[in-house]
Amino acid sequence: MRNIRMSKLLWSVVFLLSASYGGVSASNKWEKYYNDSIKGCQSIDALIYLQKSGIEPQGSLIVGVIDSGIDTSSIDLKDALWINSAEKLDGKDNDKNGYVDDLNGWNFLGTSDGTFNMKSAGTEEYRQFKRLYPKYKSGITSSSDSLEYDYYLKMKKKAGIGGYMQFFSLAKQKHQTYLKIDSVLNTFSNIDRDTITVGSLYSLPVSDISWKQNFEVIAVDVMKAGSSALWRDMFKSEEDEFCLMKTRIDGIEHAKDKRLLMGDKLDDPSDRFYGNTHLMVDGYDHGMLVAGEIAGQGIVDSQMTGIYPAAKLMIIRAIPDGDEYDKDVASSIRYAVDNGAKVINMSFGKYTSPTPDMVNDAIAYAQKKDVLIIQAAGNSGWNIDSLAYFPSGKNKKGLPFSNLIRVGASGKSGQRLKISNEGITKVDIFAPGAEITSVAPDNTYQTVKGTSIAAPVVSAVAAMLRHYFPKLKASEVKDILIRSASPAGLPCKSRGIVNALNAVKLAAIYTK
Repeated sequence: MRNIRMSKLLWSVVFLLSASYGGVSASNKWEKYYNDSIKGCQSIDALIYLQKSGIEPQGSLIVGVIDSGIDTSSIDLKDALWINSAEKLDGKDNDKNGYVDDLNGWNFLGTSDGTFNMKSAGTEEYRQFKRLYPKYKSGITSSSDSLEYDYYLKMKKKAGIGGYMQFFSLAKQKHQTYLKIDSVLNTFSNIDRDTITVGSLYSLPVSDISWKQNFEVIAVDVMKAGSSALWRDMFKSEEDEFCLMKTRIDGIEHAKDKRLLMGDKLDDPSDRFYGNTHLMVDGYDHGMLVAGEIAGQGIVDSQMTGIYPAAKLMIIRAIPDGDEYDKDVASSIRYAVDNGAKVINMSFGKYTSPTPDMVNDAIAYAQKKDVLIIQAAGNSGWNIDSLAYFPSGKNKKGLPFSNLIRVGASGKSGQRLKISNEGITKVDIFAPGAEITSVAPDNTYQTVKGTSIAAPVVSAVAAMLRHYFPKLKASEVKDILIRSASPAGLPCKSRGIVNALNAVKLAAIYTK
């Protein structure tokens, strides 16, 4: 009965969307189509083909969405959520998987008591610079590790912190000038400090020869504020700005990484049972867009279904604003694998990784358990064949994993999106990633671009294949997706764009 109900759901989606095939722009879901002018993934035709061929989906198909979380009350997503049927919301680990009350997934960016959930993390380069700053802030010594010091300098440069620290040094000099001017002003008992303007201040009868030189130091600020501006306001504005900069500089050495609040050992991948159940944390917009592109239900707008709405979404919160932590990515992959996901979407990546083996070991674990991982190629517009990009997706022999697909973003006419990374050896396939409309907070929709929204297109097509052809291995699904891509001369292994219709046809041959 489950398969019959699921087939009816898919066919209703096909009917609603194929009815407007000629007016793709009206649906804002061009990525589902493929014709002379629109180079989408042809997912509607794929579902029609499967229905006409009498091929039915088998069981249920879970997609692990490792991202920033979602609003679990979203009308378009709540019915697509994976439900851990072996778990009850009673404060106990009913299914003995190590995670209490994980009904729809897990949050690896929160304290166990739920009082703190991490939102922002900065770049990995900044975190590495910050870690080594206390040791090397005064330079290298005879007892220092020269390789580590070189790494410190590299991270300092990549983080762009050197320029900021130079700017702060100049700001300190300027701040002293402000204090000097204000101290002189306070010697005039007949002047109201709260009402005097910058222009009037300049004209005060001060015998000190350096008085007017002070105004040369703050000339840019004076020009911005204007001579009629109140000195009181200008002084406070500069003081607030300087205090903020000072707090940031002091924080490099003294502020602890808030990720440490989770209570786990960051360097121990086996210490995986940390976090909480909170999936609705500010910043979940990104996760909702990704989830909606895979399996949005189209409740608010029937034309706004995801590529494969029959998939069930396991929500795993591990990606803050900034670069992800290797430990959380590794923990998330293992969680998804152990709890039944057959496809994992990872719409993230970075250029520095302190513990890349931790993540690669988790990918290897997923490969052993026959789970396919889809990763975004990044939005720097670079050729990453000659760059380090993480997760590297390579096993201990330096060979690409057979269960990981890296995705670039293409536009409506099949061209590479300018912001999309590329690479013949490191990017496997492209997918629609321009003007993609998906689920957003407050039961609305948002149109975005980039590889983060292209990756879930591939994840959804992969979910379709694994749902209808469950005997296919993860490595076979990867091979099928690459071999069946629509030719477009794109800078990736497949040279093309993911095509669901071609993929299901090839999958049918594989199973025979």
